[in-house]
Amino acid sequence: MPLPDQSGNEPETGETAGRPQASREARVTTILLIGKLFSRHGEALCRIRNLSSGGLMAEVHVPLGEDDPVEIELKAGDRLSGRVRWTREGRMGIAFDQPIEVNQTLARATVRTVEQGLVRAPRFAVDCLVELRRDGRRFAGRLINVSQGGARLETDLEPEKDQVLALHIPGLPERRGGVRWVGGGAVGLSFLEPLAFDELGIWLVERRRGL
Repeated sequence: MPLPDQSGNEPETGETAGRPQASREARVTTILLIGKLFSRHGEALCRIRNLSSGGLMAEVHVPLGEDDPVEIELKAGDRLSGRVRWTREGRMGIAFDQPIEVNQTLARATVRTVEQGLVRAPRFAVDCLVELRRDGRRFAGRLINVSQGGARLETDLEPEKDQVLALHIPGLPERRGGVRWVGGGAVGLSFLEPLAFDELGIWLVERRRGL
């Protein structure tokens, strides 16, 4: 495992490795950006903490090893491919297969366009039974996908748009959400309080282990 540099920072990623500290600081952009990680463990939630043209550092909940191939999908659909350079206590450094243009990548990750609408948090396909509550009554449902900000589920309940429902997903804290759309036996919920990064990230890993 690479050692921290003399300033106490995490090991360098990508083309910043081995460069003088002043050069590294000028080339690395500190951010907090949520993405979707693709690895030998399938899909997982990740949080990017810094980004340079040659690599990035991210927080993850899946066990990865040095030289594991990975891809990270950002909100606008860009995929950054590379290999794990180091891992430490839930963090990893990735060296990209090809250099990127940092400013353009970040702009695409945060932009709102007429075609895409509001850029959404990464969604993860799941299949599990859930329970909905409305006005003290309980209804069964099946979760189809989930993100930190909302969920899609199938249910016989036909709520009205903007109605607030309580959703219980086994293993996660109950969340209240507003109905954003209804159709074809499915309902889209937008959580009033987003799921925390660790809550959803660990739940996804534990669920995959139990399958």
